[in-house]
Amino acid sequence: MRSCGEDDVSVDARETQPFPSGAWWAPDDLPVREECRVEPFVDGHRAMLSMCRAFLSARHYILLAGWDIHVELPLVRGDDLLFPGGTLGEDDGDDALDPYALALWKARRLRVVDVLGFAAQRGVRVGVLLWDAYHMGSHLTNDPAQQQRALRAAGVECLLDDSSRRITHLTQSLHQKCAVVDGRVAFVGGIDLTVQAEGDYDRWDTHQHLCASPIRATTRRPAAHPWHDVHCRAEGAVVGDVLRNVAERWNEVAARHGVAAWPAGMASAAPASAGSATAQVIRTIPPHTYAFAPAGIATIKEAYLRALRQAQRFVYIENQYLWTEQFLGLDSLRWGEPSQDMREVMEALAAAVDRGAQVAITLPDHPNVGRRFTDGGVEWLRARAATGGAAARLHVFTLGNAEDDASLPGGIFYRPVYIHAKVAIVDDVWWTAGSANLNSRGMRTDAEINLSVADAASARGLRALLWTEHLGRAADDVQGLEDPVAGLARLWELADANRERVRGRQPLVGHILPYLTAADGARLQLPVHDEHGWLDNLEGGSGALARHHAGRYL
Repeated sequence: MRSCGEDDVSVDARETQPFPSGAWWAPDDLPVREECRVEPFVDGHRAMLSMCRAFLSARHYILLAGWDIHVELPLVRGDDLLFPGGTLGEDDGDDALDPYALALWKARRLRVVDVLGFAAQRGVRVGVLLWDAYHMGSHLTNDPAQQQRALRAAGVECLLDDSSRRITHLTQSLHQKCAVVDGRVAFVGGIDLTVQAEGDYDRWDTHQHLCASPIRATTRRPAAHPWHDVHCRAEGAVVGDVLRNVAERWNEVAARHGVAAWPAGMASAAPASAGSATAQVIRTIPPHTYAFAPAGIATIKEAYLRALRQAQRFVYIENQYLWTEQFLGLDSLRWGEPSQDMREVMEALAAAVDRGAQVAITLPDHPNVGRRFTDGGVEWLRARAATGGAAARLHVFTLGNAEDDASLPGGIFYRPVYIHAKVAIVDDVWWTAGSANLNSRGMRTDAEINLSVADAASARGLRALLWTEHLGRAADDVQGLEDPVAGLARLWELADANRERVRGRQPLVGHILPYLTAADGARLQLPVHDEHGWLDNLEGGSGALARHHAGRYL
């Protein structure tokens, strides 16, 4: 594929060029790119800060695809309002802001609509491709038509993607979360620029994951937990592939609605050499949804299978779900149907454990839906590991936090940290991050985009960022974590200790805890609820999600 700056690139062309040697890469869709730079961001504050600065420095175009958006979401808050060195505009590199952008920053007008509208007003073409779900009575997301009106009023092109509004696709999500700026930088990951209309689950959060924060939409209502996520900034030729992905979707919807197309070769080209990483855009495109891929695309699943089948020392995963069954709307395995796609992924995980690899998975204690399905996935893996005598090599974690509250027993309030990251790291060599959950939807029936990266330095760096946060350390305190197997032992030791701290109503150290199934709760005599988990089920906890929250946080 040519670089994204060449005007004759067709978004309908399907390349069949050979792939570089190596077993990490998924064939049959987008090519492998050499000399890329991919930087992972842990949690929303770092990702949104980088996106905001890139948007404000745009000169040609911004193209963004999302599952949801809220135009009034503040992108930058708190200490992030100061640039490096405490001075606005200092050390900004390619994202240096001119005086007009600096004036907007100093005025703290940094909501999504402010930033995108500012770019549009100075002649930048700004496009937002937003999922237009089929809403039956209430909105799964914010009302996309309302968000579209607000963006258009600010001069932003907003196209509602109604490709899933078919009788065979009513439960399908167009779930990609990505953006491209000027063909020089792309963002891919788990973070939508949104907070739900009722203040649920603000995607902006810091590494501290405070139970309550004056600058994050948060209450003690059952929904507004701290939010843990991972997003990436990419440079190099891989940027053109993110652009191509969004342009393919945009142009198909635009043709149906009679609006302007988005050229895949628009504006400046990505640099020929940006870094030392080899990367590939991988994606799930559901079948019978887009004409550019009528049979669908499943390279995210393929990349997971290839990576897991090569794992020798360790696999570390963070994900919102771990389902071997297809979720059909009721949190009961009696209503599920087997997912062949996820069974293949689970078999590859079990085989890695059998080969001697350490496998660790971090999951939310209180997912929006399907905790019984996650319990089923965990118990399936545990049973397979036990059969092979490898139970000690499988670790399943969750995250939580605590704060003082004199009105509660022991004076402590506990709260789950919602895990929305979709990350895997294998042997400190390969990693992926993006929008795809480990369920049938992420592997087959929702639209998803991930980055697949072979680069030892960024793999180790991402692992260190995640594990130091979970252990409650400074980001540069990697003592005992250099070796991943030793690091996993430290995580498990602290998780067990934190479980006993909760039992004794004591403060937590860091955020790491063991994931407890309902069966674990009965065995350990801890109050684990089979739908809403452990920490929210403690005395004084927030309890179950209200019905209108269910299913909203995909």
